[in-house]
Amino acid sequence: MKRYLILFSFFWSLLVFPPTTNAQESQENTTVNVGTGIHQPNLVSTHPLGLFFARVGPNFNTKVTAGTTLNFQVQSGNVFQPPVEVYLPDDPALRETFSNQPWFFRSFDYIDQETTPAQRMDLHFDAVYKVYRMSVDIPLNQQHQLSVGVRAFQTISGNFVNSPLTNDESIEWFHRNVAGGPDPFGREFYGLNQVVVDYTDRNGRQLKMQENEMILGGLELVYRYSPTLTHWNQKGWSLNLQAHLGWNTSKYNPSLDVGAGSSLIKSILLTNKSWLNAGLGLHVTAKNFSRNEDVLDTGNNNFMGVGEVTLQWSHKTRHGNWNSLGVNYQYQTPFFKREEADYFHLKGDWDAINQGWHHAYTTLIEELTGWSLIYSHQREVWGISVYLREDLDVHNAPDVETGIQLNFLLDRPKS
Repeated sequence: MKRYLILFSFFWSLLVFPPTTNAQESQENTTVNVGTGIHQPNLVSTHPLGLFFARVGPNFNTKVTAGTTLNFQVQSGNVFQPPVEVYLPDDPALRETFSNQPWFFRSFDYIDQETTPAQRMDLHFDAVYKVYRMSVDIPLNQQHQLSVGVRAFQTISGNFVNSPLTNDESIEWFHRNVAGGPDPFGREFYGLNQVVVDYTDRNGRQLKMQENEMILGGLELVYRYSPTLTHWNQKGWSLNLQAHLGWNTSKYNPSLDVGAGSSLIKSILLTNKSWLNAGLGLHVTAKNFSRNEDVLDTGNNNFMGVGEVTLQWSHKTRHGNWNSLGVNYQYQTPFFKREEADYFHLKGDWDAINQGWHHAYTTLIEELTGWSLIYSHQREVWGISVYLREDLDVHNAPDVETGIQLNFLLDRPKS
């Protein structure tokens, strides 16, 4: 909790900066997302269950881009969650007993549903997830924008060509030579560069994916509104509001999601060619707002929240292009209800793996966080952004993640 308070305190401390200029009005918006606030790719993580519904992160643009923009993004995340069996006993007395014990001391032997009634889940995720996103941002006027997008994802074994930083061998080289030691989480124990996606939810529904299998996750419609707040804009502050509708198209989760969010951005002019932008944003999704009965359990928390704090420095070159370097901290609420932490029982290879054998389940009842380092280069009609994301809590859901986004200005406003 202390680190969250530090981050939010840092952001609000920017209020003390005097407004050296009207930051929003003096930036140009004739290039792709440059001079319109903070430009960054979609940083929502490649979690194996989160990919089945429409999670949308905060938007830190202060203005609507002048023309229609086409965006392509590819994410690559290494997910390693060893096999684990989860039991949630139905007996209230046993739950009460478990609530007073550390989870790793709880004893439970499942026999059958009549003798030892319990909810059961089996989880095993081991793959490099590739996520493909394409969207079109359409300006409706100077304050309103509509974005239409599609997402798909694929499970691959990973190698130095298609996932140079996120394949198992690269990660284990880092552990052996830099930090962590030999095989700290059991990747080598189970075999490097494997693809195993095997999940049975508490209702008996199954998710299995093979190597190179691709799933069309769904379509996303996002409406964004950047209001004019003259007094605050003159002080370098901007507000962004958005709402989204997600249509999940996979056979595992045919459903609709809705969500809404807001972002606050502070812009500071450092020199006549350099800007510092800070953003604080939150987006909440009502997951499976409309659904069929027979859907995969991607979490019994019906509302999912994504919060971000981001800081970006941008510099305009003598040729009129922009280079930006930023850091982002993201927080996501748990997939499953936290109350399950009081009474779950796990069975797994705890004696064969140094640590993390329980992560496939425990990461579902805990918040997920990640730090990202982002670089963007933007020109008049195209731009590129790359990022490196790391889960410093080492939950491996995912561990390391990389991404690249290309954007192209399809048309320019009429003069």
